Amino acid sequence: MKESTQSAADAGGVVGPDVVAACALSAIPGVGASVMARITGAFGGFAAALEAGPGKILKRADELQLKQESVEFLSRKPDLEDLGAWAIAAAKGAGARVVVLGDPWYPPLLRSIDNPPPLLYVRGALDPDVPRIALVGARDADDYGLQLARDIAEGLAMAGVEVVSGGARGIDAAAHAGALWGQGTTAAVLGCGIDIVYPPENAALFDRLSNGGGAVVSEFVPGTPSARQNFPRRNRTISGLASAVVVLRATVESGSLLTANHAAAQGRPIFAVPGKADEPLSAGPNSLLTLNAARAVTSARDILLALGWPLPETMGEQRPAPRPRKTPPPSQLAHTAEVEAAKSGEILLDEVSLKVWNLLDERAPLHVDELAGRANLTVPETLHRLVELEQKGLCTQRPGKYFLRRGT
Repeated sequence: MKESTQSAADAGGVVGPDVVAACALSAIPGVGASVMARITGAFGGFAAALEAGPGKILKRADELQLKQESVEFLSRKPDLEDLGAWAIAAAKGAGARVVVLGDPWYPPLLRSIDNPPPLLYVRGALDPDVPRIALVGARDADDYGLQLARDIAEGLAMAGVEVVSGGARGIDAAAHAGALWGQGTTAAVLGCGIDIVYPPENAALFDRLSNGGGAVVSEFVPGTPSARQNFPRRNRTISGLASAVVVLRATVESGSLLTANHAAAQGRPIFAVPGKADEPLSAGPNSLLTLNAARAVTSARDILLALGWPLPETMGEQRPAPRPRKTPPPSQLAHTAEVEAAKSGEILLDEVSLKVWNLLDERAPLHVDELAGRANLTVPETLHRLVELEQKGLCTQRPGKYFLRRGT
């Protein structure tokens, strides 16, 4: 074992030759799942291809259908083992591990698709056997779409289903947050390297996923920036991980429909939430329904019933009436801010988040609808503030979107 590989092993735990080889080969520019499958097929596996080296791979360039960028890179005779060791070390630096095709931790559903990703960089816990549903939709979603994504994701999470989405703004982020509110787990599949935080405003969300809330996943080599050409591969992995795909709010040009196409090719059920005919964000789901390519759903319950999956006992139950509380006067709000800042020494909240925090009670859980009304905020804005408070350790969530102030 070379020194660079040993260093990667020391940083990343047990690293076998297939892991180093898979990381190296996938880091060659222009090598995706299909080319990787041809390379491993021609040489008899990841490690054998690495052992063969750039020269022998180049000699079979036509047979392997290598792209010009791959040919140019291999012509420079790179040290592929060093390249693989670098990728492993970079992943470790981002708090990720490598799961290669054939590893028992590689999800069986994803393994079953044509030319599955040869490896996954994973932050957090990607349970290979947990049931998963993908929720996808527009980045520029409206409040209705964001709330819809949260509600459906929460319901699925309460049923023990892991929610898969793309970690992007809009519907993706709302779906991930909804799954967490439902006390479940969620997987964000990135269109960039595992060490790249994109979009940057989702950094706290990704940290939450990788620390008990699910997983952040990428098939791209560390350092790969987010780019449009990456999203078809990312979308294919999203659908490949899931037993079904649900399209929420999306235009007809949305990448969500590409995810639905991948799901169809993979033999996975497709669901869509219908919307008003004159709304652009309804056009994508409505087109799938018009073509009979998807089944109409409006809730987690609809999805679970359509798949024949069990419903949780709590699904469909009426929530208890919220308990009335008095809003503290502004002077008390200001005083509380001073006290909390003094206690924490580091937790800073803006005026709106502080107002929401002061409305919470340590003993009586309050529903987000009541909090929104008392804070004079929209429900999505209130949920955003509550997530911020929860991430700072200032509140906790109970099933059904009820929240408690965390005692200090």
